Amino acid sequence: MRKSNPKPERAIRVIKGRVVRAVYRQPECPEHAGNPLIEALPPVMTDDQIIERLKFYPRYDEAQRGEPDEVRSLLIQNGMKFFAPLDAHIDLARRLTNLLRMSYAGRNPMANEFPDVGPGKESFDQYEDQYKNQPDQLPLTASGFNIIGPSGVGKSFSIERALSLFPQTIHHSNYRGHDFTRSQIVWLKVDCPFDGNERGLASNVFRVIDKILGTTYYLNYAGKRRLQTELLDDLTALADNHYLGVLVIDEIQRLSLAKSGGAEKLLNFFGQLRNEIGLPVILQGNYKTLSVISGDFSQMRRGTGQGDIVWDLMEEDEQWQEFSETLWRFQYTKKRCSPDNKEKLTKKDLERDPNRVPKTLRQVLYEETQGITDFAVKVYMFAQEWAIDSGKEVVTAGIIRSAAKDKLRIPQEVLQALKTKDKRVLEQYEDLYHEAFKSYLHQQGGNVDVNGKIGSSPEVQEILEAAEATTEAQDNTEQTATPPSNENLPPSTEGKSNRKPSAKKRTKRVPAAQKGELPKIIDSLVNKDNNSAYEALRQAGYIESAGD
Repeated sequence: MRKSNPKPERAIRVIKGRVVRAVYRQPECPEHAGNPLIEALPPVMTDDQIIERLKFYPRYDEAQRGEPDEVRSLLIQNGMKFFAPLDAHIDLARRLTNLLRMSYAGRNPMANEFPDVGPGKESFDQYEDQYKNQPDQLPLTASGFNIIGPSGVGKSFSIERALSLFPQTIHHSNYRGHDFTRSQIVWLKVDCPFDGNERGLASNVFRVIDKILGTTYYLNYAGKRRLQTELLDDLTALADNHYLGVLVIDEIQRLSLAKSGGAEKLLNFFGQLRNEIGLPVILQGNYKTLSVISGDFSQMRRGTGQGDIVWDLMEEDEQWQEFSETLWRFQYTKKRCSPDNKEKLTKKDLERDPNRVPKTLRQVLYEETQGITDFAVKVYMFAQEWAIDSGKEVVTAGIIRSAAKDKLRIPQEVLQALKTKDKRVLEQYEDLYHEAFKSYLHQQGGNVDVNGKIGSSPEVQEILEAAEATTEAQDNTEQTATPPSNENLPPSTEGKSNRKPSAKKRTKRVPAAQKGELPKIIDSLVNKDNNSAYEALRQAGYIESAGD
């Protein structure tokens, strides 16, 4: 019989890093000595070293501004591929540095294979204080963190730049006179499958490892018809065998599309990786991720060892100034301009608004993009193209506004809503503001600015705390409800702890809320009479006054 051709393998995006031979160095912490997985990692870097290694600026020459229009149009595209490290990127790199060392601290392969290589005992008593003398035998405590934020703020590209500080693969051959032939995978970044399927995630990881190491794990494991639980078990064993340091799962909000129970299974699997082999997992996605990761904000905030990152829109502060100055370095128009140049107001502008104050180009760009870095880079690029095509050869405030209006037509409604804090429009986009953020906007009557700084700004923390208070109200509903009085109870139950309300009470009492039900109640009743979330829950019968 003629064999059918094998099914072509689906293309997959693979983030590849450096491949190096192991070079062992003295670790910063004495407890990490004798652990080849840590000794082979790069030394801990200072902030200046992190900035120097993270930044990326394409080659630029002032003479390029004299090139023909078609050449400059191409150069503009290349010039926008820059990376300017900000405070949030330094924080992210520092977290990864700590996370990798904590990941490997409890997974020293020398502790069992070659006991004489690891930390020595101080006593011949095999039962004496063994945890103190053998820190590698301590329980595995590695845990990851979550990166949450709206689309376009640079989460994915930033984590990839931070990961590039570390080699992706380290090949070991000999450690302190002992054969130690291993391929250590320091980090791995994969996208969550489009449907949040467990088999799809396992397949993606197998295929990425194959691309990195030149192996055939995908054909050996995922290529066969096997149960999903078996695939996940194989994936766990594979991660353990290659000493995977950290696993990054991007686009985790896709778990919301998983079939019933699928999201919970994958989240449990990530917990299994952490508990069984000490592998930390970083989950990254937009605000839709919040409903996937946890049922409420309090669990999300307390469930990670490194602390979650709420990566919000950039504020118009010193970070924006630093970012825009870097952006302005790459000018290909014949006339140079500064981001501090002010717009020239016409007579018509002053007639419309006599109190209008001229804005700088930096301020105009922020106004048109609302701190979304992806939009800011694109609008500046479009503005230069517009200036060249029009023959003006200089970027002005009017050109920036025209470029934003013409090139960002689809997201204009969202950008305008961000400018005016129009909560009715913002609430239509769950990936921009989560349900809990909506509730907070309702409580504040729309008079709140949620455009926090990149990172965990005080404004974002305030929102998180307010949302946590709302979810805690749900958890404490039974405790805040008024206990039934003794006179309404049958004599046989009086004085007992398991009291039940009378029939009259039961007819008024609302059943326990299902998961996700309270936000809907809040939305429906808050809009009705401009009530607070607390008042909406009270009217629905979930909260009662102690005096009722």
